[in-house]
Amino acid sequence: MASIIKGNGETNVDIQAIMNDLASLKDDIAKLTKNVGNNAYEASSAAADQIGAEATRAYNNMAAQGQRSAKKIGQQVEEQPLTALLIAFALGFVGSRVLSR
Repeated sequence: MASIIKGNGETNVDIQAIMNDLASLKDDIAKLTKNVGNNAYEASSAAADQIGAEATRAYNNMAAQGQRSAKKIGQQVEEQPLTALLIAFALGFVGSRVLSR
């Protein structure tokens, strides 16, 4: 491009400096784009890891709560079997009426 433009030597030097600056800017933008992509990947990966850890913790808490509830219900059935039988019969009766409609 510098050979097409005719002028004094100072103009050619200015054009060459501008072309060098543009090439440098192009390289900087390419590096910046690459770094932004890498940082976004790392941030999303860290977020996914954190979400996975929180989901595992929540699952473990719910599983433990379910086990405690099942154990407590088992104890109540052992302590009051007639009441448990009547409750089960009532739930079955209501369920059959709801599903038959």
